[in-house]
Parts: sequence; structure tokens; C-alpha cells
Amino acid sequence: MSGNQTGSGRATLGARLRELRAREGMSGVMLAARLGWVQSKVSRIETGRQVPTGDEVRAWAEATQADDSTVDELLQGLRTLRTAYIPWRRGSGPHQSGGSRSAMELAAEATLVRNFEVGVVPGLLQTADYARVRLAEEVGLRGAPADDLEHTLLLRIQRQQVLYDSTKKFQFVVTESVLRMLLCPVEVMRGQLDRLAALIGMGNVDLGVIPTSVLLPVAPLHGFVMFDDAITIETWAEGQLLQSPADISRFRSIFNRLHGIARHGEAARHIILDALTQLRPAA
Repeated sequence: MSGNQTGSGRATLGARLRELRAREGMSGVMLAARLGWVQSKVSRIETGRQVPTGDEVRAWAEATQADDSTVDELLQGLRTLRTAYIPWRRGSGPHQSGGSRSAMELAAEATLVRNFEVGVVPGLLQTADYARVRLAEEVGLRGAPADDLEHTLLLRIQRQQVLYDSTKKFQFVVTESVLRMLLCPVEVMRGQLDRLAALIGMGNVDLGVIPTSVLLPVAPLHGFVMFDDAITIETWAEGQLLQSPADISRFRSIFNRLHGIARHGEAARHIILDALTQLRPAA
């Protein structure tokens, strides 16, 4: 299913749910109150900006007196959406900015964000200088004009404001190699490691580091981010957005296993500070 088809599917499902609400003479505010949601969630679902879970569809159907056949129809539409494998273009210029806005929307809507990285610092934790190097790298690889770089950088840094939303929880796991590979000038990496160390102990942010000496339960083939029940993966060619129940279950299991062997709290800070003291200019 293409991204356009998936967007159309979300809109169709949202419109059908809106019809059920309107048929019962309920406003969005009334339905939200009955379901115990914020009104903006009802709006996002009805406009196709958020894909509901199966339980949310059932709750909506019950609140609007939908019959069993309608519930089955809605759940089938949801299953079709959640088995989609959606290309997520990450090119420079408008594509790149669009990708960043998509990530911003996902992070803004999610209540739990889980991120594993094997090569780079997680985007939500990057300093502006580190992020600038990564974005310049992408521009160089695609041969695109660099005039969008600063705008894209601004979007990426703005996205980090979600870290300070106490209603959200963030779990990050990185391999120790992320702290030691020199993917930017030494001074930039020093500032980046300082920031990571400072994040240890932040109430809603859990940063785990997997030491190089531990036995890994699964091969770390690539990094990924889980925004509640949406998974994003970045590759050299493009990014993908996965939403099928099978993918969600698989990636949740992988993340939990990696999270379980990572060092957290002061143990993680010790690894970060050790990498910081051993920073040397590139040979």
C-alpha cells in the first residue's frame, strides 16, 4: 500500500467514525468526554491524522451504538491500514523537511517513544551542532542544494521540545559504539556527550547504554523508533513506517531485550563520561 493509499484509508476510516458520532447527535467534545479522551484526539482520528487502535475503535463503536456488522467493518478497515508498509522519503529539500514534520507529528501524538540506535545519537537527543553534521551528510549524499539545511535543523531541534512534556515517556537505548565512533569533529562530539550525560536522571527520559563487552540477545542490524504503535526505520535509500500488529510485536520484543541488557542511570553515565575522557582527534 502506497503512502497516498494509506492516507486515503485513514481518511475513509475517520470519516466513517465521524458519521457514527454525528448520527447519535454527539459533538466531538461530548464523545471525548464519554470516552475519557481529550477532544483533539477525536479530531485527529476523524481527520485521518491519527490511526486508532482496535480497542479505541471498539470503544467508539460502543459509545455511538454501532451494530456488530459495523464494528466488523471498522476493524477490517483498521487491519488493512495496520498491515501497510509505508515508504517514508527522507530526501533533502521539501522531502527532508516533510520527513522531519512527520516525525514531529508522531512524537507529539505518542505517549511512549522507544528508540534504539547502533550508529548515531538518537535524533531527539542530538545537539544542534551534531544534528547539523548529520543533515549536511544527507545533503551531500543526495547532491541536493544545502539551502534547506538550516530550516530542517530548526525543525529537528523544535521536535526535541516534546522531551519536556511530563505526560510522555521516552526510552532510549544506544550501543557504546554510538558514543565512541567519531562521526563529527571532536569538539562537536564532546558537546554531544556532555548533553547525553546531563540527560541521565531526567524524570521521563530513560537512556540506556549497551556496553561493548556484553553478549547481545539479538544482532543490532539497524536502529528504529517506536512511537506507540508506529515504527520508523531509516535507511540510505528511504525510511519506512511500519504499523502491522506482527511488526509492532516483533519490534517491541527486540527493544525490550536490548533495553534489558543496557546499563541505566549512573552506570550509563559512567560509560558516557569514559567515552568523553577518551575523545581524541581523528587520526
